[in-house]
Amino acid sequence: MLKITKTKPEFFKKLIKGKKVWSDIKNREELNQNLVKEQEGMCAYCESRLKDYHIDHFFKRDLFPKLTFDYDNLFLSCNCERNCAKFKDRFGLKKEEFFNIFSPIDINLDEFDYSLTGEILGKTAKAKRTIEVFNLNSKSLVEKRKRISYQTMGLEFDLFEIFGEFKTFLKVLEGIK
Repeated sequence: MLKITKTKPEFFKKLIKGKKVWSDIKNREELNQNLVKEQEGMCAYCESRLKDYHIDHFFKRDLFPKLTFDYDNLFLSCNCERNCAKFKDRFGLKKEEFFNIFSPIDINLDEFDYSLTGEILGKTAKAKRTIEVFNLNSKSLVEKRKRISYQTMGLEFDLFEIFGEFKTFLKVLEGIK
């Protein structure tokens, strides 16, 4: 999961002014562009390069309506059905359970580790639950990270510059070299 530092852009206040529900916002292009830049072009959850994506409300709108227009609750997520935001939203978390998983803002990366075979390992109950809720060890994600792991053995380059995704995993690999 990507650690994100959020900075609310100046245009956001004007964008949401007078809006009652999320669907009232028709032109989200500037917001999307800002989030892409903020997230370095990666999904906030699996860190895959964003191609097809949507704006995810980490705290679901139906459970936390007051956070619908809270900029710190907005993240871009890939549109994969098997993991990330879409998987989280079908997971069926109750309201209080959202406080037992990490958001990209409050994630403590020290509570996670990676295996060279591409798995994300949780060191704490909260980290393990986050991996489960977002299905961050789905077969396709593990295979992609494993492929990168094997391709990078012995390379002496900035791995993120080469691959452009899985930033946190690549930092771990660079530390192993």
